[in-house]
Amino acid sequence: MSSGRSRRTLREVWFSATLRARLVILFTSLLTVALTIAGAVMVGIVQAHLVNQVDRELESTGKQLAVSAVRSVIASVPADVPSNYYIRFTSIDGVSQVAIATDTAQRYGTPNPGTLLALDTVLPPNAVTKPVNVPSSKRDSYWRAVAVPVSVGDRPYGVVTVALPLANTTETILNSAQYFSLLGLLIVVVGAMASYYLIRRSLFPLRRIEYVAGQIAEGDLAQRIDPEPESTEVGSLAKSLNVMLAQIEDSFAQQQRSEERMRRFVSDASHELRTPLSALRGYGELYRMGGVPDERVPEVMQRIESESVRMGKLVEDLLTLARLDEVPEIHPEPVDLVKLAHDSLFDVSALDPSRVVSVISIDEGKDAPGSLVIEADKDQITQVFTNLIGNIIRYTPKGSPVEIAIGQQEGNGIVEVRDHGPGISAPDRDRVFERFFRTDVSRSRASGGSGLGLSIIASILALHSGQATLDKTSGGGLTVRLVLPLKQDKSASVKKPQ
Repeated sequence: MSSGRSRRTLREVWFSATLRARLVILFTSLLTVALTIAGAVMVGIVQAHLVNQVDRELESTGKQLAVSAVRSVIASVPADVPSNYYIRFTSIDGVSQVAIATDTAQRYGTPNPGTLLALDTVLPPNAVTKPVNVPSSKRDSYWRAVAVPVSVGDRPYGVVTVALPLANTTETILNSAQYFSLLGLLIVVVGAMASYYLIRRSLFPLRRIEYVAGQIAEGDLAQRIDPEPESTEVGSLAKSLNVMLAQIEDSFAQQQRSEERMRRFVSDASHELRTPLSALRGYGELYRMGGVPDERVPEVMQRIESESVRMGKLVEDLLTLARLDEVPEIHPEPVDLVKLAHDSLFDVSALDPSRVVSVISIDEGKDAPGSLVIEADKDQITQVFTNLIGNIIRYTPKGSPVEIAIGQQEGNGIVEVRDHGPGISAPDRDRVFERFFRTDVSRSRASGGSGLGLSIIASILALHSGQATLDKTSGGGLTVRLVLPLKQDKSASVKKPQ
């Protein structure tokens, strides 16, 4: 139970640590393991080399003693042999003679090789037993020993045992291990510091992303992440986040603009409806109180009716704009702009026979096209022409000419409705598509305008990927330019009249 709790705690601690700390710990741990394995292998190689060197010395010395006159050598060598060797000659009758330097015995003790080779053993010439470690009279000290048979002809003569202390070899190995450990520790410390610096530097863009996210959470949507090479993971992430942030900022900006337009729209609608409602209420109260003479009752009723009609027209326009704002489903069908232009001018002639009306070509010196077909919602495009003609009848002098110029440019159908009235000043042309905007409030209301006609036109054209702009008519007046994409097939081409 406690072990499981401990494991869970370590797991929680590990995953609660920062990514930088985990990467540094992981790198340092791997470096430590790698250096430990490398050190162990290196120490093993050094140990094997030194022991092999001792073994070769023992074999060489043993062979030399075996082929020499052993008795004379032993007899002539004093007890204090001037070397680290331990030499023991055991004759065939079991008598042993030992030679070892006093200083060597004091420093390393005396080995106890035992019987490495039986006295009567007959081996091939120059044969040596396998080197082995033998204990020493000194604690924690060992010797390396071999035995060499001595024979005269085929007759065994005895055995020579030769040994060397391993203390120097062990000391060299321990020193090597110590030096390698210190060097490894230094490498681990330097590696940990270097990895901390490099990882911290590599993760700095992530800290920047964290900072930018915090700023955005506080409402600063203009913040962006510093670009990094897209070939890196952080660079790719930064690019994706910047694109996302730009879209979020644009969405918020659109939402704010939409809310602002809605507030202004509601305010303007309330203001526009207040006037006819006040008039209706005033006339009603005046009539109820008996303040209207009998001879003026028809006039009051006519005023009530006209205000009701104006309010109904305003409400109808508001509903139209509301439906357009919801991006309604349109029902596209082939619509001939030339035919709509002729129908509209026929309406102008019917409303004001004194006007000179004509359909002409956009390109001067050319005949008007016989047809120009677009793919659109016929009812909505018809409403565009109806609103434009209504504005001309309402705001231009009677008898003034009207032209509708038609043509195509760069795959778009172009319609220019030109009047020769008072026109609109340049500063106001950029605002006439705003809802409830009027260049002359008193005149517009007197003529029954709501200030929504051009807004409806702009919304309808936007649904059809088109646009409307205003310009000054040559010689005075206003030109409304409509741009709509043509139908993408052979029927979209301009046909000359037969």
